[in-house]
Amino acid sequence: MRRPLALATAVCLLAPTACADTSGGSDGPAETAEEPAGAGPSGLVLLHRGFEGGDPETDQVLVFHDPETGQPVHRITLPEGAVDPMAPNLPVHSQFSEDWTFFVYATAEPNAVHLAVLTEPEEAGAEEVSYQPVESVTPSANEVLSQPVVHGERLWFVSDNTQDGAPPQVLSVPLEAPGGTPNQEGSLALGENQRPSDWALTPDGALHIRNSVPTQQRNGSGGGSLVVRETAGSVVNATLNVDGGQWQTFDNPLVWGEGTALLRPEATTGEPPAGAYLVRVEGEGHTATRLLENADGPVVQYAPSPERDAVLLQTAEAWFRVGLADGEVTETAEAFPRFHDASMDGWPLAVRWAAEPAEADPGASPSG
Repeated sequence: MRRPLALATAVCLLAPTACADTSGGSDGPAETAEEPAGAGPSGLVLLHRGFEGGDPETDQVLVFHDPETGQPVHRITLPEGAVDPMAPNLPVHSQFSEDWTFFVYATAEPNAVHLAVLTEPEEAGAEEVSYQPVESVTPSANEVLSQPVVHGERLWFVSDNTQDGAPPQVLSVPLEAPGGTPNQEGSLALGENQRPSDWALTPDGALHIRNSVPTQQRNGSGGGSLVVRETAGSVVNATLNVDGGQWQTFDNPLVWGEGTALLRPEATTGEPPAGAYLVRVEGEGHTATRLLENADGPVVQYAPSPERDAVLLQTAEAWFRVGLADGEVTETAEAFPRFHDASMDGWPLAVRWAAEPAEADPGASPSG
């Protein structure tokens, strides 16, 4: 396997001035020297398909944006065609490892699941830091592989034997040995029209298979009813009926965790209501808080902060920041206009709001 690019090096390559020698000789402060040497990239991470007006299939770029201003700070090029150039609501948040070292994706022709690593330009024969494919998981006869997910040290994916009539299986393999014998993690129960169940991993890595999890109703003190499916203490699917309307979890969403979920209005033929609902399961009940009720339309994407003390919400026109404290809204403000790309929706896909790496303790003794 090609050696993964250390994140300390990645920062220097993505924003060279961030690792420049500051001992003297500089004409002035560098504009991009916001992160200390050795820190990994952070911010609102968006996957642009058709970056800067390029082709949505060949110009796919992961961009780290300043969460306060929206300013692009870092960029990493993806393999050509790694992400469907036009499909909406793709779960790209699940395709990158927590430290950004790994990116996983599937191809149809030839069918395979691919593992790519963050790679230095000189190793890839390119001018930019990029993800380069290094390993592939290939199917056996009559098998189709899809929906790759990274969590912790493992690569998860779906295997479907098109000839045996059995439900598709969720499998996992170690990232360091993707060609090994996979673990069988679960079976995707078939639902209406023999459609395989949706599935997701909770923040703790528990497998949630929607059709295998019973629903539970949580009534709210302020009226309205909430129906949820939970796994390992995380609300993964939810439907809220309130004020004559229905709100549901996003398609292929990031699992918020700790009994909290963000809901958007049910698809209708008319004009959908604005904003979103933040719901929290509390014992046998729940609380529901309306967000961006006076915005220009419904929320279409979101990214909670790593500490869950704020969330960035995108409408069709702008990104907004909502501050949270113990699940309660403390402030709401427009952050920056939404970004554009060449995909069908016309905006890049939200991956996550990446945390700033912890600074080293200056008093700690050096190892070794």
